[in-house]
Amino acid sequence: MAQSCRGTLFTERLHLRCPVETDAVAISAIAGDWQVARNLGRMPHPYTPDDFRLFMECIVPNEPTWAIVSRQNAELVGVIGLAPHSDRRSAELGYYVGRSHWGQGLASEAALAVVREALAGIGYARLTSGYFADNPASGRVLAKAGFMPVGRSLRHCLAERRDRPSIEVERLA
Repeated sequence: MAQSCRGTLFTERLHLRCPVETDAVAISAIAGDWQVARNLGRMPHPYTPDDFRLFMECIVPNEPTWAIVSRQNAELVGVIGLAPHSDRRSAELGYYVGRSHWGQGLASEAALAVVREALAGIGYARLTSGYFADNPASGRVLAKAGFMPVGRSLRHCLAERRDRPSIEVERLA
């Protein structure tokens, strides 16, 4: 059963909905930005049409995933999702927002909505996430969503094809 389309979420400024094929151009433009990809663990660079197809065929059907869309102008500004852990009681939160929308609080707003859905709607007992040590803005997003640091690690960055220092965080229900 596909978990990704658990429903639409609304916040003050955002509409979170299931990604669709017509999002290809917008998602590819955001994901293809080196400054975005280098801050993510599993985003390839360059981002190709095959990568979008893999996202739609493998990630979207198997992981709760939402396109982040501005309610003001219907522009897709990013993607947010949950990668379930093998225990099925926890998941890892991941997200990205286009560089032209950085610093506007959109990632924080989307993260809060998805955390609420993950804990209350889906019923996860624990959420994890992590951010590269040289990306403190992501750490602030996660802190606003209630995540607390639990350690440091080396996390693989697919775009850079190497392990990088990461801060690991978690949020309990």
